[in-house]
Amino acid sequence: MNHTWPFFNAQFPTAENSHCADHVLLTKLPSVSTKEIGNNAALNSSSFDLFARSASPVPGVVTSRDAKRLSLQANQSRSFGKGETANGGPTVAQKGFKIFQPGDYIYNFEHPLDSRLPETISVDLGHVKYELEAIVERSGAFRANLMGSKEVTLIRAPAEGSLEQVEPIAISRNWEDQLHYDIVISGKSFPLGSQVPIAFKLTPLAKVQCHRIKVFVTENVQYFTQNKRVHRLEPTRKIQLFEKRADAPSSSTYPGSSFRVTAGGGISYDNRDAAAQGDESVEHDPVNLLGNLETDQSIGPTEMEFNIQLPNCYNMKEKDKFSKLHFDTTYQNIQVNHWIKVIQMMLLIEPLTDFHPRS
Repeated sequence: MNHTWPFFNAQFPTAENSHCADHVLLTKLPSVSTKEIGNNAALNSSSFDLFARSASPVPGVVTSRDAKRLSLQANQSRSFGKGETANGGPTVAQKGFKIFQPGDYIYNFEHPLDSRLPETISVDLGHVKYELEAIVERSGAFRANLMGSKEVTLIRAPAEGSLEQVEPIAISRNWEDQLHYDIVISGKSFPLGSQVPIAFKLTPLAKVQCHRIKVFVTENVQYFTQNKRVHRLEPTRKIQLFEKRADAPSSSTYPGSSFRVTAGGGISYDNRDAAAQGDESVEHDPVNLLGNLETDQSIGPTEMEFNIQLPNCYNMKEKDKFSKLHFDTTYQNIQVNHWIKVIQMMLLIEPLTDFHPRS
């Protein structure tokens, strides 16, 4: 894909009286002191007097030669040749250039992109790159053109009304017939820099301990060449995003994540409101995220909500290649996709007898 915008051209009709810019901010020239202006004025005045004295030896007398010269100058000032301006010079179109004074010349533009174009991709064995290039063509045989380029990152994001944004992912399973867990992820697609809401409901079916919960994102990169007859799959990379331990506050790889307990977790009745608002300093069991299951009063489902912060483009800029996340892409030669992975560290103590969990 290649597109060219001619922001200024000497042949434009508007080039004669404008730089065709949306906004111009000229650089201020060095100021001249009043003393220097006075000296220059005195010098110009004395020079003019000297010239007047040498041109007219008799003050107030105009010779026939001077009258003829002044008459010619008057005729020339009242008319100008074809293609010349009122100032007596050629037009910008004839010169083929226009002088730009030092300053900032801002040209606004926008360009729609086809939705079928791939986003910016930069992986080990391939890349897709978009660049914005500017060229200033200067007049004169010995003046080289000025050129500059800047890479533009193109990101593909789902539309606001897309079902991928609002359709949740629900998982309901049993672990070793000792713990039933429900995990709900509020969406199927999240842009970099946003948060991933994850809700947990852990219902113990035995005396078990949950020491920690970790949330990872895994990335798979595949390459296809020669009409997809040659295929290569890179090793899966796994990056930890969030961790909650029973004996320590939650930790996040990227600042912005939050954690709160909305039910259970061994939180006393007086501290439930604070825990539901995200206060992790309330009194809780330092060993088990589910609370102390040794007494019947503490047994019940534990509900927790995580808001996992995803890295943004600035965070990825400072990371090495083994810690970087790439955008999801389905380009015909390069495909990148991600998965959320949740790991719970569980320990079985002993089965519960005649136990019916409360909802």
